[in-house]
Amino acid sequence: MKGMRYKLVLLLSLLSLPAMVLVAVGGPAAAAPQRIVASARTTAVTSSGLGTFKPTFAGPAATGCSVNCSLLTGPVNTPSTAAAARAHSATAARSGKRDQAHAMPLPNPRPVQVSAAGRRRVASNTPSFPIPSVSCEPLGRGCDRISTSSGGATSVPGLNAVDSGSLSTNPNGDIEPPDQGLCAGNGSVVETNNIGEMLVFNTALKRQSQPISLDTVMGLTKLGWSSGGDPSCVYDPANGGHWFITEIVSASPESKGGAFTGCFAAVANGCMEGIAVTDGNSPLGPYHVYFSNADYNPGEPGYPSLLNDFAKISVTRDAFMMFYDEFPLSGALPGIGGGFFNGAQELAFRKSALEDGLPTLLSNGQPNPAVTVAIENMGHIATPDGTCAKDGVLHQGGITCWVAVIPAQPVGGQFDNSHGGTGFMVGSLDFYGFAGLPTSGDNRIATWAWTGLSALNSSGCSSCNSAIHFTGQLFTGVNRYYDPETTNTGEIFAPQKAGVMPLGDECGTAGLSAEASCPEGGLATNGDNLFQVSQAQGQLWTAANTQIAQTYAGANGEVHMGAVYWVVGTSSFDKTGKFTLTGQGYVSPRHEDLTMPAVAATPTSGGRGIMLFTLAGNGGPTGADHGGFFPSTAFGRLTSTSGGLLGSTVNVAAAGMSPQDGFSEYLGFPGPTRPRWGDYSWGFFLPGTGRIYFANEYIQSPNCTGSAFTLTIGTCGGTRDAFANWGTSVNYVTP
Repeated sequence: MKGMRYKLVLLLSLLSLPAMVLVAVGGPAAAAPQRIVASARTTAVTSSGLGTFKPTFAGPAATGCSVNCSLLTGPVNTPSTAAAARAHSATAARSGKRDQAHAMPLPNPRPVQVSAAGRRRVASNTPSFPIPSVSCEPLGRGCDRISTSSGGATSVPGLNAVDSGSLSTNPNGDIEPPDQGLCAGNGSVVETNNIGEMLVFNTALKRQSQPISLDTVMGLTKLGWSSGGDPSCVYDPANGGHWFITEIVSASPESKGGAFTGCFAAVANGCMEGIAVTDGNSPLGPYHVYFSNADYNPGEPGYPSLLNDFAKISVTRDAFMMFYDEFPLSGALPGIGGGFFNGAQELAFRKSALEDGLPTLLSNGQPNPAVTVAIENMGHIATPDGTCAKDGVLHQGGITCWVAVIPAQPVGGQFDNSHGGTGFMVGSLDFYGFAGLPTSGDNRIATWAWTGLSALNSSGCSSCNSAIHFTGQLFTGVNRYYDPETTNTGEIFAPQKAGVMPLGDECGTAGLSAEASCPEGGLATNGDNLFQVSQAQGQLWTAANTQIAQTYAGANGEVHMGAVYWVVGTSSFDKTGKFTLTGQGYVSPRHEDLTMPAVAATPTSGGRGIMLFTLAGNGGPTGADHGGFFPSTAFGRLTSTSGGLLGSTVNVAAAGMSPQDGFSEYLGFPGPTRPRWGDYSWGFFLPGTGRIYFANEYIQSPNCTGSAFTLTIGTCGGTRDAFANWGTSVNYVTP
């Protein structure tokens, strides 16, 4: 079946290029309201302070606030998973078990309700930015050739839908999206995935384990709890070496539907973040497992039905840093300002206490003064566009809140110890776009820093309120970005090459649609917030999706999904308390699209890095590249000052074998659909190897047809499930 292509011809007035026609090739939201003007001009970047704040709370981690609070519990000590690592793959993968499917909560699970008049008011009272433009003919910076060569990368298949759906601890069948995590150290590379599993490799990417359930790692079954996904991991080489593995945990048993009948269903006190810390330097454990309660504070708007979403983690010399976005899930219990988003939550725990497995409570039931935390509830910090309680245009709550302020992961052990111990974070600012409101994107990013984190080591955090600060700096005029998180229809989908799609052909029989068959859709790009921040070379490296206009001499231009990246200097912050913008650029594969970008770099000053992403596309209006690419793992090399990819080249590390053919692509068709992809990629440099390891989602195997496809787990010869065919790749390359 041919893939569905949505083509919108738009007249283009250029600021510095001849007028021409742009063809937008994308999913249903490709025609989202925007100012379709491409420009090669750059504007001056300015910076300003966002303020310096004391922690919202600093003290014993068992409490989290001054009165009647309960933040951190544990540890629950769980045994090594070495035996599970050696066990044979689950036979359920090919047992013919009937499949079922569940989608993870959307990035904004309770969208803002705004009238048509209100939407017009937003459109007319927010800045109008032209979408970025790059020249593909003649070839200029930001437009990139695609090479099907691996570029020296080594790639192996990682986890896939069959691994996830056949786990004995997963009662829900197929889960979309996979939400991939990756970390490495001490000779091991660990991949994590939804809804809660991990896979261990050695540094040569030879498998050292079977898929291991995070329910087993965290001891959830015995507690009557279940995995809720959004896993992350990081290796800390300090203190003898320890692994941190986190995920959403639901206070509901697997046997009764797990997180989908507990945490995600807004059950009171149902959501937590599980934090498994290895007792030693093996990723297989044993583990000290702590649980951070999303509903720890009865005074927080939306209590007791708060969701800790999209958590990301990092370590400094002194702290285990954790971020999540906070969403009230119950319609009867709104959040700050009556909205349903409370903003980014930043937590810094005393790292050594967790690595030593110290109890959060003493034997007398009192908080352990040796287990400490500093918290910054960013829902109480004003943004340039308003506050979380009231935005500057609609005067509603839950819109102009800081979102996805991601902790930076330093190259192994190379912590920033200035200002008494520092940890960094970065976020983008397209607030109205995240809320699904009319927007033309943004040209601002914000960089944040915890300072004085060594005070976490003081007994009871006695020095924390005087020593620890949370500081922000705004950059305005950076490279523009535009990828709105549009309610219901998803954001701007990245198209994919047409191919065999057996679930789409049987979507009616599968109960996904009132139609007998469904057309091929695109890949979700998840808006223009950040996914990962890397810390290397005295700089912070990060990227976001953005729509990009590609111009061609003597031919119509094309609009595709690409990426923008920024590099922010921290060396200046160490000396003066001010960040500097040291580099930025665009990445846009010729005639094609990308999604879920991340950036990782080597530690050597002036050294190289890579941007990694999923490459997909249908070849644009001319059907280039033999009709485009199935979702594939790709990357390109760069430096902080290259202004784009070196050699303007994208390399394909692992070629996708089929189109995405998952249930969320068809659910509800012919009405609006919201296919899921990602929700993120991951990459990092591993000291001692000279390599950057990276991972993201692609399609591992060819789809089957006819009687070879059944609505079961492990169909198509065990290469996919009925409702999902996603897979992941784990890769390394010398940059």
